[in-house]
Amino acid sequence: MTGCPASAVASCLRALVALCVALAALPAQAQIVIDVPGRADIPLAAPRSTTPFGDPRRSVDEAWLTMHADLKLSGYFEVIDPAAYIERSGGVEPGTFDWGAWTPLRTAVLVKTRLLPPGRPDCDPAGQSTCLDVFVYHAAGASLLAKKRLRAGTDDARYLGHRAADVVLEAVTGQKGIFGSRIAAVSSQSGNKELMLVDIDGKGVVPLTRNGSINLSPSVSPDGGSVAWTSYKKGNPDVYVKDLSTGRTRVISNKLGVNVSPSWSPDGSQIAVARTGDADSDIVILDARTGSLVKQITRGGGIDVSPHWSPDGQRLAFASERSGGSQIYVAEVASGQLTRVTHTGDFNIDPVYSPSGDEIAFVSRERGGFDIYVVDTNGRNIRRITQDAGDNEDPAWSPDGRYLIFSSTRNGRSEIWLSTADGRHQVPVTRSGGWTQPTWAL
Repeated sequence: MTGCPASAVASCLRALVALCVALAALPAQAQIVIDVPGRADIPLAAPRSTTPFGDPRRSVDEAWLTMHADLKLSGYFEVIDPAAYIERSGGVEPGTFDWGAWTPLRTAVLVKTRLLPPGRPDCDPAGQSTCLDVFVYHAAGASLLAKKRLRAGTDDARYLGHRAADVVLEAVTGQKGIFGSRIAAVSSQSGNKELMLVDIDGKGVVPLTRNGSINLSPSVSPDGGSVAWTSYKKGNPDVYVKDLSTGRTRVISNKLGVNVSPSWSPDGSQIAVARTGDADSDIVILDARTGSLVKQITRGGGIDVSPHWSPDGQRLAFASERSGGSQIYVAEVASGQLTRVTHTGDFNIDPVYSPSGDEIAFVSRERGGFDIYVVDTNGRNIRRITQDAGDNEDPAWSPDGRYLIFSSTRNGRSEIWLSTADGRHQVPVTRSGGWTQPTWAL
């Protein structure tokens, strides 16, 4: 079957049959709903963008290649090799191309795109923007699923490609895509540990810090406008907040000792941190604007670190040694009542709530290495995401809950990896080495 690896032909056929049956009764511009990234393997074709008005080849290639890479990354599609395409008309709108040319390839989803240069009257007469028209089709049913015109600055072809991939993903799954989002992470490529913003494809790297020190544990505010992190730039591990629009930075926790692993509350008004208490580190909640203490959540009982808010803001997950060996706990913010979540393994750390609030991803040490696990918040149904692939740490959920990003040394260097939430589809995001502690940014 063209577009499917030999080992997955059966699953591809099942997915394609299910897709065609589901679409048979759908009107044009309806949505396919496929909810299993990493398992569906829907055959998808996306011919190179047409350029009817002499658009610069660099912009076309950059937008189209970015979209292609994103769709492969998603885990939903088996992207058919463009060298196998038969239809060459260049038409993108219904009635302008031959549907039959896509039948031999068993194409399920067909994506047609058209790039319009700055200055086009139907795009941007002022000459400031490039437009990309995206048409998503069900090829077997010869029906239109979605169409959209995207606009971006003249130098933002990659951004157009990311947004085009989001259009395709939403048309096929019914949920918004993740490819327009960015990742905040720690990079050691400069010889120091600095915070960076990076696109989901590992490109578009922008520095957030340049202080030549050790910067760790970035946490981006819910509105995407600020980042909190721990820095040793003054010798002590202190927590800082930076306004990304103005560049203004302020310290919000600099108690002598430990101030680490900040986590924003869902409403952005508070930040939970782990900092030195009477003896060991405890979990406290601070006012995000002033840094003043709002509430102390834990007190004594062992080292408590890595707090992370539940989506409803009513609980904090954290790692604690209070039971001997590190385990995952949940604290009720209002009452301070603690519930132990993990009961297996002797070293479980870095818990993060899923966007739905019913699961927690965490890191567990296994035979000397580290792997990513997911557990229901009631402590049941533990699932292993990574196995026998180097050290895997620092998990973070995508905003839609369909993916996890994490750092992994499986290829010899620490890189950011993307996995579907069930672990079936895992691909590298970065390939330059020295990347750790990724988290999602808007």
